[in-house]
Amino acid sequence: MSGTNASTLTPEEPEAPTNRPPSMRRIKLWLQRPYARKVLILTVLIGFLLLPLCWLLLAAMNQTGAPASDIMKDIEQTIFVFTLVSIPITAFVFAVLLYSLLGWRRVTGDEPPMQDSPAIRTNTIGVILWTGVSSLLAFFLVVWGLIELAQITANSYGSISADEQPGQPKSEIINVTGQQWVWTFEYPQHDGLTSDVLYMPLDRPVYFNVTSKDVIHSFWAVELGIKIDANPGAITQTGVTANKVGTFNVRCAELCGMHHAYMQTEIRVLEQDGFDSWVRESGGKKTS
Repeated sequence: MSGTNASTLTPEEPEAPTNRPPSMRRIKLWLQRPYARKVLILTVLIGFLLLPLCWLLLAAMNQTGAPASDIMKDIEQTIFVFTLVSIPITAFVFAVLLYSLLGWRRVTGDEPPMQDSPAIRTNTIGVILWTGVSSLLAFFLVVWGLIELAQITANSYGSISADEQPGQPKSEIINVTGQQWVWTFEYPQHDGLTSDVLYMPLDRPVYFNVTSKDVIHSFWAVELGIKIDANPGAITQTGVTANKVGTFNVRCAELCGMHHAYMQTEIRVLEQDGFDSWVRESGGKKTS
C-alpha cells in the first residue's frame, strides 16, 4: 500500500442495527403470522386429544389387578404425572410436524413463501422464557423423581438389612431362585417349604433374597411394582407389602435364553389365615 502505513488501519466496526424492534414487539409480529397462529391452534387441539392418555395408560396397567402394593401405586402416580407434564411439549412438536407436512407441502413461484423469522438467540424475552420454562420443567421432574425414588426404596426395605426387617408384623422371608426357565420360591421360616408359585400374605412385609443358578435373570413381580436382577453366585434383595388379595404375575425381565418369554408364574396373595393354611397343607410350619 503506497503512501499508507498499514499498521495504522483498523478494521471496520459492524454497524449496530438501528431498525430492530424490541423483543416483545418481535414476538407479537411473529404471532401475527398465519402459520404461527395455526401451529398454536394445532398445539391446543392435539394437547386435548392426547390428554386421555394419562388415564388410558393407567387403565391398561390395571387390567391384571395393579396396583397391588404402595410401590406400584407410587409408580402409577409417577407415570400419570410425567405423561401429563409431557403432553404440551409433545403436542407442540406434533403440531409443527403436522403443519410442516400439510401447510407447506407445496411452494409455488421463485420467491420464498415467507420472510425469514427473526433469530431467537437475539430475542432476550424469548431466550429467557425458553430457558426458564425448560429449567422449571427439568427441576420439577428431578425433584419428583428423587422423592418417589426415596419412597419406593423405603417401601421395598431397600435400606434395611435382612436381619433387621420390620418386626410388627414380622416379615416373611422368601428365597427366590431363577434358572432356565422356571422360578423357585423357598420359605426358610417354614421348614424350607418350596413352591413354583409365589404365595404371599396380605398386609405383611415380605423380603426377597434373589439369586440365579445359571445366567442373569430379572425377578419382576408385575402388579407389585418390584423388579431386581437375579445374578448367579450372588444375592440381591428387595421387598414389598402386598395390599390386595388376588392372583398376579411374576415374569423374567432379562433376556435369558430361548424360552425367556415363558419364564413366568403366578403370585397368589392370601389373607393371613389362608396363607397359614397353605403353609400347613404344604408341609410347612406356622410362624408367629
